[in-house]
Amino acid sequence: MTTGSKIPVRIELEAISSHTVERFENSLRKHPEIEECYAVSGKTDYLLYVCVKDIRGYEEIHREVLSRLPGVRKIRADIPLRRVVPF
Repeated sequence: MTTGSKIPVRIELEAISSHTVERFENSLRKHPEIEECYAVSGKTDYLLYVCVKDIRGYEEIHREVLSRLPGVRKIRADIPLRRVVPF
C-alpha cells in the first residue's frame, strides 16, 4: 500500500545474463519500498516504481538500496512535478 509518492525509476544492468538477471530480480524482493518492477525493452532494462515520502526519502533509497542492487549500471529517476491529466 502506498504511503507516499511513486517515483518511476529506470535501471540499466551492466550485462544481461541469466546470472545477473536472477541476482538483480531476487534482490528486489527484499525491499518493500520497491512496489512494482517491470522488465522492459528499449534503452533501459527495468522500470521500477519506488514509494517515497519526499525527495529526501528518494535520495536515501537511491543511496542505500538502488545503487547497491547487484549488476546495476545506471539509475534514472523521473521525478513527477505535478499531475496534468486527469484533472
